[in-house]
Amino acid sequence: MRIALAALIAALVSTVVVSAPARAETLTPIVFVHGQQGSAQQWQSNAKRFSGNGYPDALLHAYEYDTSVLTNDHAIAGLEAFIADVKARTGSSKVDVVAHSRGTIVLHTYLSSPARAASVRRYVNVDGRSSATPPGGVPTLALWGSLQPTGFIGGAVNVHLTTLGHTETTTSADGFAHMYRFLRGRSALTTRVLPELPTAVRIAGRATYYPENEGVDGVVQVWQLDGSTGARVGTPRHTVRTGSDGSFGPLPVDGREHYELVVLREGQSPHHFYFEPFERSDRFLRLQLSRPGGVTDNIDRCSTHTALTIIRNREWWSDQLDSDRLELNGVNVLAPAVSPRLRQVLAAFAFDDGCDLASTPGVVLPPFATLPFLTGVDAYLPARADGGGTIRVTEAARGDAGRTRTIAVPNWPSDAHSVTVQFNDYLD
Repeated sequence: MRIALAALIAALVSTVVVSAPARAETLTPIVFVHGQQGSAQQWQSNAKRFSGNGYPDALLHAYEYDTSVLTNDHAIAGLEAFIADVKARTGSSKVDVVAHSRGTIVLHTYLSSPARAASVRRYVNVDGRSSATPPGGVPTLALWGSLQPTGFIGGAVNVHLTTLGHTETTTSADGFAHMYRFLRGRSALTTRVLPELPTAVRIAGRATYYPENEGVDGVVQVWQLDGSTGARVGTPRHTVRTGSDGSFGPLPVDGREHYELVVLREGQSPHHFYFEPFERSDRFLRLQLSRPGGVTDNIDRCSTHTALTIIRNREWWSDQLDSDRLELNGVNVLAPAVSPRLRQVLAAFAFDDGCDLASTPGVVLPPFATLPFLTGVDAYLPARADGGGTIRVTEAARGDAGRTRTIAVPNWPSDAHSVTVQFNDYLD
């Protein structure tokens, strides 16, 4: 009933906003720019919120760059070409830009050129760089979260949301409400991620190497799952080869079902991705893999256990009065030292450290204890060669009134399979 009602609301919103020619003509394309170790993934939820408030998908664009490079010249040059392409494809003379964290440093330099600043109508600076004046003289909204609680841009609209995490400032409904009001001059009709009719949902995105955001050459399969066990149902719903930039889709899925997306590469083990049901179409899906020598080389792999990478683009907090819980087969792995608020943890690596068939709760594994946005825990999750068992990954998110959400995944052995589980960063 909730999905049907929300779908009706979404249809009404679309009718009110999109079908009115005068309003549609005033919509400006939006370019989202991520921060350090980020990707379009940080914009998934708010792109859906903009969509639910009448923005066509063709006006929502995410610019990605390689944050493993210490300097920003490549990012600025790439952004200039990207914005030029968005303007050409949409026929718009200007774009709006929303940037987060390191992305705000990129934008301040980008906008320092009057010629480049002339292409930007409005700019949203999220929990990043301060300045004495709006960059490039472009009208600016500055949102400040818990990483930059005293941030300020002179002459801008400054809003401090210091109860939110650094990334949460970007992905939250509160952040969206301020963005939308600033860009459109009025409040959004809704700040929820509205479900679509289940048969109308489409997914699209890229398979990429983390953190370079370079496309992966391979095949993406989409399997429908038994939501209670994570087991595959029937044959693949889709099997597609990625584009030169790792792109795939759009592909139709049922918004009521659970799905696995698996990336297959020649000579490499499969990488499985599991999600909550896709309630609304998503064009910013990112299937992130690590090259040899990357961060996942720190995971101990053997045939006896499953290794999980669990991500959410809202920080995991484990040292607050109202903390998150992340349970693997009923055992909470978020002890206070694992993901304290100050560490801004977005991804947890759970594996059997040393392959000793035992767990050591409450201890952060090196080197994850010192890596930004990451943590690692020693969790022994017995595997089967065929992945025929089930691991129940459950979150109880802070502020979610005691509700739990579970994604069931097969217990693939870590020496032959990689597994990523992604939870939504919104609560309703």
